[in-house]
Amino acid sequence: MEGEEKGMTRQHTFFCVNKERHTSASKVIEAQPKEITIFGQKVQGWIVTTEEPVIDKIIDLDESTQGEVLHHDPE
Repeated sequence: MEGEEKGMTRQHTFFCVNKERHTSASKVIEAQPKEITIFGQKVQGWIVTTEEPVIDKIIDLDESTQGEVLHHDPE
């Protein structure tokens, strides 16, 4: 099927304060300590880049908008 992303990966970059919690199930590409200011307070954390596999199941439109799939979809 054309356009299918099976076997590919995507990188996600995010800020977090608990690196171990947010990277335990991911392949970490890079993690750097970072201090940011939120509402005037300095917060110590990490800028993390992870790599995760792309979902390899193609979901039909009917399946994604009707039926019980919506009850099992965590997003």
